[in-house]
Amino acid sequence: MTTSVNDRTFWVLGLARSGCAAADLLRRHGASVIGLDDADEDAVDRRWEREGLSDLAPRAFDELLTGGRRPSANRGALPEAVVVSPGVPLSHPLLQGLDASIEVLGELELGSRFCRARMAAVTGTNGKTTTTEWLAHLGRRCGWKAHALGNVGTPLCEVADRLEPQDLAVVEVSSYQLETVREFAPEVGVLLNLAPDHLDRYEDLRAYWEAKRPIASHVRPGGTYVVWSECDLGRRWETPASPRVFGEHDHGADVYYAGGELMAPVAGTCRPLVRSDEISLQSPPNLLNALACSAAGLALGMNPEAIATGLKDFPGLAHRHERIARKGTVVFIDDSKATNVHAVCSGLQGIERSVVLIVGGSGKGENYAPLRAVMSGVHTAVLLGAEGPAIGRILDGTVPTVRVESMDEAVRVADRLAQGDEHGRTDVLLSPACASFDQFPSYRARGEAFVAAALAIGAEALPRAAAAG
Repeated sequence: MTTSVNDRTFWVLGLARSGCAAADLLRRHGASVIGLDDADEDAVDRRWEREGLSDLAPRAFDELLTGGRRPSANRGALPEAVVVSPGVPLSHPLLQGLDASIEVLGELELGSRFCRARMAAVTGTNGKTTTTEWLAHLGRRCGWKAHALGNVGTPLCEVADRLEPQDLAVVEVSSYQLETVREFAPEVGVLLNLAPDHLDRYEDLRAYWEAKRPIASHVRPGGTYVVWSECDLGRRWETPASPRVFGEHDHGADVYYAGGELMAPVAGTCRPLVRSDEISLQSPPNLLNALACSAAGLALGMNPEAIATGLKDFPGLAHRHERIARKGTVVFIDDSKATNVHAVCSGLQGIERSVVLIVGGSGKGENYAPLRAVMSGVHTAVLLGAEGPAIGRILDGTVPTVRVESMDEAVRVADRLAQGDEHGRTDVLLSPACASFDQFPSYRARGEAFVAAALAIGAEALPRAAAAG
C-alpha cells in the first residue's frame, strides 16, 4: 500500500472502535471505504451506540455490508488493501481467496504509516495498559505532548495524522495487532512478560508467543528494546535495537531495585531515581511496571527528575489492583482486569495481608494449576462463574473454597470471611483469572459490579483511579 490513499478503495473488516477509526482516517485522506462485519445491521448499530460511535461510524464508511456479506466481484476495482480489526483472525473466511496483490494489514499498521510522532510500543501478557498510561504520564511530566493510544481505548488511527513530530505516541499493542505489522517501527519497544493467554485464538503457546515477536524485530535500528530479565524467550529474540533489561540485577538487569531504591543508568552511571516506597503503585506487578517505564523513559531521553516525579504521582487505573472501598479493617480491591492465571499469580506474590480471593468467570483455555503455588496468602477462595467449579477442583486441598452464584453473593460471603479475622489482617480481592463474558459484557462491567456490591453492604468508597479505555 502506498502512503497516498486518495481515490483508492479499502475494505475494513470488523466495525468496532478500531475499525471505525481506520475507516475515518482513510476517508479523511480521500479513500473509498467499504465496512464489513459478521454481525447483522441491528447488532452493529447497538455496538456503535454502546461504544459511543453512533456519530462517527456512519460517516466513516461509503458502504456497509453486515451479516458476513462480501462485496461482489462486479463492484469495480479490487481493494487496495483490507484493514482487519484486532478481534478478526487472519483465518476469517472473508480474507480467504483474496488476490495476492491485496495487502492485509491491521489498524495499528495503518495508523503507523500516517504517524509522524515519536513512538513507543508496549506489549506483554499482563500490565500493558498500566505501563502505557504510566509511560505517557512520565512524558507529560517532562513537558511533552504524550498520548496513550492503542488498546488503552483511543486507536492510533483516530489521531495518527494529527500528531506532530515532537509528540510522543505510547501505543499499547496486542498480539493480534502485531500479527499484521509490516512497516511499523517504534523508537522503543517494551516486552513486559510472556505467559499463557488467548489459547481460544491461538493453536498453542508457541503460536501466541510468536505473535509477540515483532515487538523486538520491528524496533527501528538505533532504537531500544526493553525486556524483563525473567523473560528468557523475549531476551533471545533478535532485534536491530539496543537492549535494555529491567528486573533482577543478578539476572542482568540494568534497571532494578536495590537497597530500597530504583536504580537506573543515567549519563553512564547507575544511580538511584526514586525510593521504591515512594512509587505510587505498590503491588508487585506495578513495581515491575515502574521499572519498565523507567527503562523506556530513559531510552526516550526523559529527564530523570521528571521520571521520578511521575513515578510518585501516577494515580493508577481502574480495575487493576484498585483499592475501591473499606469496611472496618477490610479493604476491597478490584483487580477485574486480571483475566488470566499469570496476572493473578503475579498479583498474589509478595502481598503483605491475607485476602479472600474472588476468582472465576468464563474460560480462555488456560491451565489453572499454577494458582496452587500462590495460595499461601489466601484465606479462602470464593468461586464465581462458569469456571468456578474447575478452579475449585484445582485448589482442592490447597485452600478452603466456597461456591457462589453471583457477584453480590461473592462479596457478601467474602466480607463475612474477612471480617471474621480477629487480627484484622484480611482484605477482599477480586482477581478472576478468567474473562467476564459468562456474566458480564466486559471486565469493566464486572469490576463496577464488584464496587456496587461492596458499597451495598456498607463499605465506604475510596478515591477511584483513572479509567482507561
